[in-house]
Amino acid sequence: MKKLICAVLALSLVLAMTACGKQATETTAPETTAPEGALVGSMEELLEKVIEARPVEFAGGVIPIDLTDTSEDGLWAIKSYTGLEDANQLKEAAAYEPMMGSLAFSMVMVRTKGGEDPKAVAESMKAGVDPRKWICVEADDVKAAGIGDVVMLIMVSTTGDMTAQSFVDAFQTVAGRTCDFVI
Repeated sequence: MKKLICAVLALSLVLAMTACGKQATETTAPETTAPEGALVGSMEELLEKVIEARPVEFAGGVIPIDLTDTSEDGLWAIKSYTGLEDANQLKEAAAYEPMMGSLAFSMVMVRTKGGEDPKAVAESMKAGVDPRKWICVEADDVKAAGIGDVVMLIMVSTTGDMTAQSFVDAFQTVAGRTCDFVI
């Protein structure tokens, strides 16, 4: 009976994540042209590539962040994932987090709007994010890094070789160059 309940819960979680992903994909326009030196690909694609370069030992998933949702829930999601009060400085955003469990892990990538200073955005994200956003755990290793107009915010609870720096290193590997800044 327990196995049946677990299977039903897992299936409903997968269906819910799939439905959320499809809905957000429809509202997010893909990046067709990139400024010189900018990273190519959506935030979802870049997150997946970083996870390929630096695998995690838990079941996780990419969560597109709807930057157009100005409802109370939408603004809460933007603040919870990015640390920013609103999405005025952002063009695109997505997060990678565990699907279940009380793991202190969140990796967020945002593309800044033209004219915005990515380092200033990263500083605001790092200062505004809550490393205790989970119920029972806290991230003790938080870094923000930027390459071109893309900022990655990573929060982890250090265990073994899972450190924020290991994900910054994977970000650099995916980009094929060193970060413009790491804070």
